[in-house]
Amino acid sequence: MSFEKGKRVLVVEDDPVVAMVVEDSLRDMGLEVFVDLSLIDALGDIESGDFDAALLDVGLRGETAHPVMVALQARNVPFMVMSGGDLQALAAEFPGVRMMSKPLDMASLCNAVRDLLA
Repeated sequence: MSFEKGKRVLVVEDDPVVAMVVEDSLRDMGLEVFVDLSLIDALGDIESGDFDAALLDVGLRGETAHPVMVALQARNVPFMVMSGGDLQALAAEFPGVRMMSKPLDMASLCNAVRDLLA
């Protein structure tokens, strides 16, 4: 399933290899993808950009993506969190936000993005 042209997804991931794999999968879905490798870049893009959805790694080079999650919620942008760590506390703080454990299964990731954009 591809999406109408113009759907914009922000990927916030500090591992360049993971970011590239996720970006390629989302582009294959027909999405316009923006990748940020740091917290500062992500916050700047959220402030200046208009996104339909976002995918976030929780840990960003020793920093938490919590400020990004708050900024996305304030703008009503649906997002999903990706992490190799324990997501229970985060799920309690952000109920209703989809959480996906790493390593990522790309088919599941693509299905989750479809749900976010529906």
